[in-house]
Formats: sequence, C-alpha cells, structure tokens
Amino acid sequence: MAKQLIKVFSHNDLDGFGGPMLLQSVQPTVFSSVEFDVEHIGAGQIDATLDHWFNSPSLNNYSDVYIMDMTPDSENTFKELNQHFANHWLVFDHHESEEDQRRRYAANTVAPHGEMVHASATSIVWDWLQQQPGMDQLDSQRRQQLAQLAELIRAYDTWDWQNDPELPTSVSEGADQLNELFWFYPKKRAGEFMDHVFAAGWDAYWQDNELLVHTLMERRAAYIKHHLKDVLETTVNGHRLGVVYASDYQSQLAHDLLKDQPELDAALVIGAMRISLRSNDKMDVAKFAEQYYQGGGHANAAGGRLTINPVKIGEQAVIDQLVSATKAVHEEKQDSEHTLADDLDPEVAGKLAALLKQQPDEENKNGN
Repeated sequence: MAKQLIKVFSHNDLDGFGGPMLLQSVQPTVFSSVEFDVEHIGAGQIDATLDHWFNSPSLNNYSDVYIMDMTPDSENTFKELNQHFANHWLVFDHHESEEDQRRRYAANTVAPHGEMVHASATSIVWDWLQQQPGMDQLDSQRRQQLAQLAELIRAYDTWDWQNDPELPTSVSEGADQLNELFWFYPKKRAGEFMDHVFAAGWDAYWQDNELLVHTLMERRAAYIKHHLKDVLETTVNGHRLGVVYASDYQSQLAHDLLKDQPELDAALVIGAMRISLRSNDKMDVAKFAEQYYQGGGHANAAGGRLTINPVKIGEQAVIDQLVSATKAVHEEKQDSEHTLADDLDPEVAGKLAALLKQQPDEENKNGN
C-alpha cells in the first residue's frame, strides 16, 4: 500500500528543525501510513518557495502541506493553498508579526496551547501531536525524551532560558547548549546532527559530547567579550540602539549587550547579510525589523535581511584607505627628492648647466 505523502516546509533554525523532527520521530507509531517530505528554507522565503512548488510537476503527489515556524505573507499564497489543497494544509507558527494572517485563516492554523506558556513552533507541534490517534501507543521513555527536546527548543527560541526565573537550571542550560551545538555544525549537516540528538535523547547525547559542549561555551564567551568592546550607539525614531557587527553568536551577543548597557532601548547586531534585534520591552523590534529590514519576529526578539553587504563595504573602505596611504607616501617621497634646480628660474638654470658642463675641459687643460 502506497504511503500518504505530506510536504513540510519549515525554517532552517533550531525551532524550524524541531517540529519536523518530532513528526519523523513518532512517524512509525502515529503516522505509519504517512511519509513526510521535509524542506528547510530561510526566513522570508516561504512565499517564493511555495509559488515555485505550486508549479512543480510533483505537486499532485502530495495530500497535505504543513508549514512550520513561518507564515506566508502573500494573500495569493493562501489562495493557492486553498486551491490546491482545500482544507489539507496547516500552519504551525508563533511569530507575532504574522499573527493577523493566521487569524484570517484560523481553521488552518494550529494555535499555541495554553496562555501561560510562550510557545514556539516546536512546542505547538508537540502539543498538537498529543491529540493525534496513536500517541498513547508511544513508549513512555521515548515520549519523555521527545518532550524534553521540545521544551529545550521552546525555551531557547522564546528566550525563556534567559528571562524565566522559574525555569529549571537544567532546562535553561540545556536549551543554550543544544542551540550552540546546532549552529556549530554546517547547515548542510544540521539535519544529521538533529537525527543523532533525537535518536539518543538529550541526556545521552550530552554525556557523549560533554567536552565539545564545554569547549563551545568557552569559545562563545571569549568571542562575545571581545565584540562588546566595539559597540557604537545611535538614535532612531527616538530610540537608543547599540550597534555591533558580529558574524556569530548574534542572539546571545544582543542579549548580553542589553545586559551590559540597560539604558539602551534595543541591540542591533549586524551580520554579513542579516541583522538580529533584541529589546527589553522598550521597543517593538518586530515592527522595526518589518519596516526597515523586510523581517519580523517578536516584540523583544526579531531579525531581518540587509540590502547591503557590510563585509564588502568594509573591504572597500580598507582598499580606499590603502590607496590613499600609498598616494600620500608617494607624494612624500617626491617631496623628499626636491632639489635646488626645481626652484631656479629656467634661464638661470640653463646658464648654470652650461657652466658646469665646461668645467671638466678647463680642469684637463691645467693637467689635473
């Protein structure tokens, strides 16, 4: 019997991997007649990706579509989803900047469970799974392992690992360490890493990789300490922003920047092509990211894309400075080679040259 094929589009960060991993982990027990085809994409790419996929010859092979950790922005995308899949599509997302879109399509949106918990896409998927037939057949130990991983991912993605004083230390530290490991590996190996973690469970995986975990945490601490020395401050729309460039550890760096300088309204960390924003209830950085950086997220944590490449701009600035310095050295060298003849009247210089030219003959006549 052919299996039902479900397409899953999800973000390419830790939370974006968490939801699909939960589906695949319980698939043998809960979705035995289903196969999940997972595709991870970057932020802001869901509409373009779906638009391309809707024209794919393989579209009719799929019965359902799940979208995780992101929400389409284009109304045309929603129309296409309804046209091709009727009521067989679901969105598992929690970002506040797209809440209005999900509200308009509430029947196809899996909402967070419980108002007292900050939800992530992974926790929404996990809560939804609890209501699916067959979940009660899942081994209790396996269920506990998956619940722990779902909570670690939720705690990190919502930043509760830093902001919730009631969160157990084991959860806050585990959330931080799991995310650190996730970003340590190249993106093309992220799926393989998550396969290993979900197969072993967090506790067993941590014990097998304790040295690596501690090494990564120490390296991050040194990196952040170094970059916090180079923060610039600016004011935008009446808000004070601390700005710093960093290719790595952007979220943690933004958090630590606000901790070091609580008088700031927000932290803006610039990467090669993206920015990361953090605030402490003083500024809605999700709206700021949406307005200026084609991004979004949450009121206190957001991100977006750059339309410039700061690395290339920095490289060009170094080149320009080098060219300017080289020119200055050349001009200084020319000045140092300046002679008396450069200042003589041309007529006087000519007579002086003629006189000097005659001197050797006069000396030869005298026998010298």
